[in-house]
Amino acid sequence: MKLLPEFCTGAIAGRLLMQICVRPLLMLFLALPPVVHAQPRLYAALVQSRGYVAGAKLAASGLYRYEGGQAWTHLGWNLPRVRAIAQDPANAATIFLASSNGAARTKDGGKTWRMTTDWRVTEVLDVCFDPNATGHVYLATAFGVWTSNDGGETWAETSSGLSKRYTQSIVVDHTQAGRLFAGAEGGLYLSNDGARTWSRVGDEEADVLALEQSPSAPQLWLAGTQDRGVLLSHDDGNTWKRARGELAQASIYAVAVDSFNAQNLSAAGWNAGVWISVDGGETWQERSAGLPVRNLYETVFDAEHAGRLWIATFEEGVFYSEDLGQTWLEAGMKGAIVFDMVFIDEE
Repeated sequence: MKLLPEFCTGAIAGRLLMQICVRPLLMLFLALPPVVHAQPRLYAALVQSRGYVAGAKLAASGLYRYEGGQAWTHLGWNLPRVRAIAQDPANAATIFLASSNGAARTKDGGKTWRMTTDWRVTEVLDVCFDPNATGHVYLATAFGVWTSNDGGETWAETSSGLSKRYTQSIVVDHTQAGRLFAGAEGGLYLSNDGARTWSRVGDEEADVLALEQSPSAPQLWLAGTQDRGVLLSHDDGNTWKRARGELAQASIYAVAVDSFNAQNLSAAGWNAGVWISVDGGETWQERSAGLPVRNLYETVFDAEHAGRLWIATFEEGVFYSEDLGQTWLEAGMKGAIVFDMVFIDEE
């Protein structure tokens, strides 16, 4: 029998190995579905208020998704007053709405909904998840703070330490499980034990209306207040100072930090217009020129387009800016009061 040269034998063995091992793996890889990356979409909580007459049927209100241009799609129930939206960071299909009737939840991306709270929980003003503690959800209500450790299946009141129960905002520190701030009537409160106990921090005279932590620089926190402007903290909420100038006397309903650049901040409020800082809160400029009114309820930076800023006016529509408020473009929703705008990850 004639033997093949050694190099030929090696080549043949390599081809055989390719056929036996590599090719099936390649075919399996090609058969796998393509990787789909989550795409953030703008959602809004609103009420169609213009022209409403008491006793008449309410126009579709509640949760809306932005479709581009000036088009929006209504999702889920017709809820008359939804104040906040929160998506579960562990499950993109789970979303909570803070409404006057309680905390509504979907587990299938908005196809079906159910109210998770009972008669004890009404006038829910804010909702948030703890990204570092699966299933932990917090509600800010007109009657205190409520907590769920099982994704909303059960709730317990956790207001110990709050001098007044009326709580308008609640935000979890995204770097540390169980650490969160609540903005309440008569002050800003901190909990380090998952809302079981609270202690007051910052300005005791400030009624806090809105809270925000920087996504990229977590030491930076913002708070909007009634008649006392913006409070800032650059040391993870341990100490706070008021923004200077005309902004210091404004009523600020919403604050935002740019996720692409933590130096870019926004604040908006009633008869205050929209204010922008490009130096981390050291200085602020009002940039309301071009907007139909100076009565604003919400501001948020775009999660996908760097430098794009969104605001919601009182019944005069949603607007966005590509140049930090130098110019504004209309995005629909005229006649609505928009209480919250968030970017939801969609697959």
